[in-house]
Amino acid sequence: MSKILILKNDRAGDLFTSLKLISSLIGNSKNFRIYLSELNSSFSFFFKDQKVKKINYDLSIIDRLKILSDIFLNNYEKIYILSPKNFYFLLPFFFRKIKFYAIVYDGQKRDRPNIFLRKYLYKYKIVSRRKVNKFSYRQLQEQLFDKNESLDENYINLILPKINQNINTLLPKSYIFFQFRYKFFDELNWTKENIVIFLNFLRSKYKNVLFCSDIEKNRRSNELSQFFLKKYSYIDLNNNIKKEILNNNNIFYLKELKGIDMFYVIENSSMCIAKEGIVSHICFFHKVKCHNLFNFKIEKPEDIKHQKISYSEWCKGMNYSFSFLNKDLNKAINKIKKQLI
Repeated sequence: MSKILILKNDRAGDLFTSLKLISSLIGNSKNFRIYLSELNSSFSFFFKDQKVKKINYDLSIIDRLKILSDIFLNNYEKIYILSPKNFYFLLPFFFRKIKFYAIVYDGQKRDRPNIFLRKYLYKYKIVSRRKVNKFSYRQLQEQLFDKNESLDENYINLILPKINQNINTLLPKSYIFFQFRYKFFDELNWTKENIVIFLNFLRSKYKNVLFCSDIEKNRRSNELSQFFLKKYSYIDLNNNIKKEILNNNNIFYLKELKGIDMFYVIENSSMCIAKEGIVSHICFFHKVKCHNLFNFKIEKPEDIKHQKISYSEWCKGMNYSFSFLNKDLNKAINKIKKQLI
């Protein structure tokens, strides 16, 4: 059994793509430590608290010194680079007695890291940004695991949260879950009236609709959050509050939904609809049906190739349905209608 360091300070959805590998590493290590970011640390409940270190998504000088000090003071046998920071790819050059495992990238303009630095990696798998990938980012990470060790297919080495039973009394028994992403729908030029129509459409297909907004903080997204709170019934799982509005008592806005509560809400949903990202990856973990939304801008033939490559990197093997949306709300509804259960 090895002493392992895992560098995973990226986004929340990215963390879920690595959970099978991380669970396997935990089961095959005598001691491990994992670095998370402010964007994915809300899901640190999967790991023992004393094993989690929080640093910034964009590494500061202090973060880099902290990591260097950690490596100097601890006799790590293996280090897994699961977040593609340029600084991380310099480490194998200086710590040559440690086995480094990594996901590397063949980019359109440059490779990360370059060929010179790659030769200091003990084992790596390549994500291509030039051609369609045979394996997804998730699948490539799992291939980093050494063949003489067992891959944990059931996440048995992760700590699954025990949900406060008060939540069960606040949530309806059956519902579809929708994540509203302000930037995504703003790029489609959907107004708040369009979102209201879309939520009413979902309500026409399901007894209850639960929806949340993302953590983006700007004037417009804050305005929409306040609009949702005034127009719809809402559930505040942070404070165990449920407020129902008579005319909208089957559409519930989830106020400031935290990672651990999203994990539970998705697990108990009938289906989820969201922009490809954190929701689809949590659905994959729970084996819950998910319909992914995309808003690719296709202006030239190269754009189609680029989107196929992107899809192969993140979604290949998940077998989820998806729709490409544009400004036309009616077309969007007609596309999604065919995928609802």
